[in-house]
Amino acid sequence: MQVRHQLAVYSPITIASLARAVPAALGLVSDPRPLLLDYLLREYSADAGLLCGSGTQALQVAITAALSEVGRGESVALPAFSCFDVASAAIGADARVSLYDIDPTTLSPDLDSFERTLANGARVAVVAPLYGMPVDWETLERLASKFDAILIEDAAQGNGAEWRGTPVGALGRISTLSFGRGKGWTGGHGGAVLVRGGQELPRVELARAGARGEAATIAGLTAQWAFGRPSVYGVPRAVPWLHLGETSYRPPVVPHVLDCGAAAALLSARDQSKREAARRRETARVMSERTEDLSSIRPIVAHKPAVSGFLRFPVRLPDGLASLADPSRALRLGIAPTYPDTLSSLNPLAKLLCVKPSPYPGARCLVRELVTLPTHSLLRAEEREEILSLLSV
Repeated sequence: MQVRHQLAVYSPITIASLARAVPAALGLVSDPRPLLLDYLLREYSADAGLLCGSGTQALQVAITAALSEVGRGESVALPAFSCFDVASAAIGADARVSLYDIDPTTLSPDLDSFERTLANGARVAVVAPLYGMPVDWETLERLASKFDAILIEDAAQGNGAEWRGTPVGALGRISTLSFGRGKGWTGGHGGAVLVRGGQELPRVELARAGARGEAATIAGLTAQWAFGRPSVYGVPRAVPWLHLGETSYRPPVVPHVLDCGAAAALLSARDQSKREAARRRETARVMSERTEDLSSIRPIVAHKPAVSGFLRFPVRLPDGLASLADPSRALRLGIAPTYPDTLSSLNPLAKLLCVKPSPYPGARCLVRELVTLPTHSLLRAEEREEILSLLSV
């Protein structure tokens, strides 16, 4: 076993974060959640919000809220290529589902497929900017308005990204955030639903995490602080039951409120997460310059005038990770394969599909070709150079 293993993505957790999280979890200080929510409302220009136990739970609550407005019998459009947790959220909301394709050159919704899905009856659409690559929000809003559809901005991967000067996560009437360990800004876990423009918050009673949940948060944060660094990440990476680096479907759970320990850790890490986002953008700038002339790479083109958060740096290779001469070395350098299949392949989602699945050529292209490169501050300059060398062969 090689102990050193580069992380695909890094979300800062420090001793200071733990020092704030522990007394909050034990109830020794005032509840930090109102302060966190107030910060999110200001940062993302929202009228109201709800803190949840995960980004998936937040998206589940958001879908439920949108369906309450348009009618429970209406369907929800999901991207055919996305994190499997998007499907889990729709299943948890007991939604009828249709899928739309993704443009592999931009990672944004394929506009023809998106409009066709709305024309076929979807009245809610989840839009998820991948790896911090903003979408052309105004164009999607115009298409949605033609069919009186509600867009949900799933900004789980949008930390540090902006569209026309507005933070990703502040664009939709309903938007969701995720604070999971791989999202750039973390409290170990957590999520939020934010609403604006007259949209009402859902009337839901979230379950409480309780003492056991607070203890699990502190244990998770401590493990992330101890092992979430390249010098030792190979140890947990080698434990099979942790499933680190894997994409798997997780069934939905009953949404619960964010616990105090996670909220305190998030407040402590907010400034460092912004510095980390700036570092990711700078690393991505270098990678973009160094790879633009490589014939082996099919680049992802960002919409303008976007500021990408570059949670990871996405590129397309003819055969994905297998295109590289040494895939195992690539993995140890933090290069990661993408989602293993389209959402149409998930058996738990199949019974909710109200339209027969299409081929989704863009999504299938991304499953076959997309890999992501690490951009975070723990990436050494020599590792970055080795990554670029691997790509140039």
